[in-house]
Amino acid sequence: MPVSDRTAPAPVAVFTHGELIGDALTKIPFVRALRGVFPDRRIVWICTEETQLATTLWPLMDGLIDEVRESTGIGRSPLELLKPFPIRERFSVVIDTQVVVWRTLLARRLKHELFVSPCAKYRFSDRKPPAGYVKPRHVVDRLFDLLEVATGQRPVLDKAVAVPADAEAEARVLLPDGPAYVAIAPGAGKRHKCWPLSGFVEVAKAQAARGRVPVFILGPAETEWVPELRAAVPQALFPLQDAALSEPRYTPLRTIALSRCCSAALANDSGTSHLFGTADVPLLVLYGPTDALKLMPKVKRGGFLTASEFGGPEMERIPVDAVVAKLDALVEPAVVPA
Repeated sequence: MPVSDRTAPAPVAVFTHGELIGDALTKIPFVRALRGVFPDRRIVWICTEETQLATTLWPLMDGLIDEVRESTGIGRSPLELLKPFPIRERFSVVIDTQVVVWRTLLARRLKHELFVSPCAKYRFSDRKPPAGYVKPRHVVDRLFDLLEVATGQRPVLDKAVAVPADAEAEARVLLPDGPAYVAIAPGAGKRHKCWPLSGFVEVAKAQAARGRVPVFILGPAETEWVPELRAAVPQALFPLQDAALSEPRYTPLRTIALSRCCSAALANDSGTSHLFGTADVPLLVLYGPTDALKLMPKVKRGGFLTASEFGGPEMERIPVDAVVAKLDALVEPAVVPA
């Protein structure tokens, strides 16, 4: 590692417990905003556990995060408060993104000029929000509030995530210009978060009837659905199951690039919904037992439907016609009179 320039400002540290794929995708706007407010600082991401920002999403971090220290173990046990702290260097700003009190007390032991944390209503933070502050419901809004407290300026939500040129070129081969494509992701990490597959079939048929091409985005756990979906919707495409694709075929960059070729996208509350959100495609997400107002990906145009609107938390309560109508509005937005 090169010797640091002693005349340069001390780096900025972000402390997190770690990020699974959904958490990591949710934090991408925060990472981009962080670089925007600290354009000339070295940014160090410090995690208790692993983070997908350092592995599957690392190509998207180019120019954003300078160093990731994952699986440090810092924050695994409150007993660490009784031991010498393992990191000796000094940071200009330490931003603690989590809210467990004893972990915040550990993070505060990082040498700093400014420490900012939302834990216990910013009780341990060197700077605090204005009096009367109410924590927003959405995770991204909370993170942006944290940056605003740290810097005194509201960061801009920047969705211009750069995808490597080879991934974009491959996507254009799989989904060439011409038709209006609609991405459909019927899976989720937990099946109780999935709308019935029959509903996605009916939506895909409706898209085909309107002259659009349904594009099913299926992960490795959902390939068993391919024969049924092909038989039910012969017009549909399955780009991630294309035999010519190189391995590994199921990569976030590939899904982001494919979804950017689409006019709109439909998903359950899932990692794929956040990949669609990262691509900033017009997006409809279906929610049952989870909180749409907290988790809906930030996109320029989008919306959600919740099972609770139709009487309960079960996903099957969401009617097909409501999904089709909302998706149609995203594909063909109303023209506002001049």
